[in-house]
Amino acid sequence: MKNVILIGFMGSGKTTIGKIIADKKNMKFIDMDLEIEKMENKKINQIFNENGEKYFREKESSLLKKLCSLKNSVISTGGGIIENEFNIEILKKQSYVIWLDANEDTIENNVKNEIEKRPKLKEDDNLKLSIKNLLNKRYDKYKESANIRVNVNNKNVDQVVSDILVYI
Repeated sequence: MKNVILIGFMGSGKTTIGKIIADKKNMKFIDMDLEIEKMENKKINQIFNENGEKYFREKESSLLKKLCSLKNSVISTGGGIIENEFNIEILKKQSYVIWLDANEDTIENNVKNEIEKRPKLKEDDNLKLSIKNLLNKRYDKYKESANIRVNVNNKNVDQVVSDILVYI
């Protein structure tokens, strides 16, 4: 089976949904952020603080390229994977790039209790505005990168999983 790659904004459910899909389809699950943390022996926040976002994005691109050569894996990407044009080109060549499309309210609800883990959100006082601005900046890139779009708003995990299983 070809890889299934989940993209979308932080808090859209990539890790949660990815684990379930992998389990149901007897595939390996890989969370790119966790893989980078293991490789660097640091949390994402620490990498951002000590090495900067550019360094993190380089590690992310290198890992994405490597993971795309695997088979039978569900890959959960970081929310900013589409910040790099190189990554968009890699994603566009894959069979199943599924965009978990979440609106600002869904995202805010899903991330509000874990702001400290989110380097792109923790600096701002206005969470909703930060989400809105970043989502607006990334929206077209998600759209360009994915070949399958799944709306996750007002759906539970089982509904989203069912929507995805129709495609793969």
